[in-house]
Amino acid sequence: MAFASCANFEDGYYTAYRRMAEDRPDLILHLGDYIYEGGPHSGKVRQHLGDEIVSLADYRRRYALYKSDPDLQAAHAAAPWLVVPDDHEVENNYANMVRADNTPALTAAQWTARRTAAYQAYYENMPLRTTSTPQGNSIQLYRRVRWGTLATFHMLDTRQFRDDQACGDGTKVCADADLASRTITGSAQEAWLLDGFGQHLGVWDIVGQQVFFAHNADASGASNMDAWDGYRASRARIQQGLVDRGVRNPVVLTGDVHTSWASNLKADYADPSSATIGAELVCTSISSGGDGNGSTTIPNASVNPHIRFYSNRRGYVRTRITPAQIAADFRAVSAVSEHGAPATTVRSFVIHDGQRGLADA
Repeated sequence: MAFASCANFEDGYYTAYRRMAEDRPDLILHLGDYIYEGGPHSGKVRQHLGDEIVSLADYRRRYALYKSDPDLQAAHAAAPWLVVPDDHEVENNYANMVRADNTPALTAAQWTARRTAAYQAYYENMPLRTTSTPQGNSIQLYRRVRWGTLATFHMLDTRQFRDDQACGDGTKVCADADLASRTITGSAQEAWLLDGFGQHLGVWDIVGQQVFFAHNADASGASNMDAWDGYRASRARIQQGLVDRGVRNPVVLTGDVHTSWASNLKADYADPSSATIGAELVCTSISSGGDGNGSTTIPNASVNPHIRFYSNRRGYVRTRITPAQIAADFRAVSAVSEHGAPATTVRSFVIHDGQRGLADA
């Protein structure tokens, strides 16, 4: 199984999709930002056609542009896809019905129409079942998919039901991020997820979702309000649910941040000696952010000892899942500004059955 996210057409070529296809996976997870909504920008590797997309015709044209890419076509041909969107399939950093800003300027009715059009185009262009047929301004995206008795994929929607980002969004120290009332999933989806954890349907319970789950702060204590750090009580309830329901092998898979990360999930992130209750693997982007600088120095490592790995290259994660273990390879291409770069494995980890957390491969 391979997983990927964040494929800005303008930022580079889709070589990582091609390399993923060459691995001949049985399944591909896409964890959001399949398209980007912005208009064309000068100085980019490639250019979007047309201005920032707003109407249904705009969104359909943008999907057509992205799907014209032969490397993306190869990845679709290689394996079935299991998908969830993040924000750019609609608009950057939107939260439920709240926009990040008023760019482009839209009335409330125009914003509702834009969101409706975006969900309709996503449904038309992505491999979703009829249970996800949009109903006006909403779409059913969270769902459970079983891979026999081996793995259960709990696919989340962290956009439609979340509270607005705390303290005006951004990376900052924010007391409101701790409020018990704040949720990134909404109460119904949270209850659905916890119920699924209690069913023990497979050896592995894999959560496919969009934004950084583990705690990740800088030296000042500032963290990303758009990620689960902006919804700490929501994260605590999910993590406690894993413990209370005796989930044997919980693994969170994440996109969004355009860099690769691997972390242990801790019962108390302020206490490095607290129990490890799971693992998170964060894939880098397919192209968003450009080539990257190749750094593998973990940012703010001293204040985030649970974070085991970081890499600033574009690529994807390749896994092999058996009843005994998940073996994960962080794959990176050397450049996306030029087409056809090779992919190499930057780091590998193993998650052993019954042993929560990351082990070196």
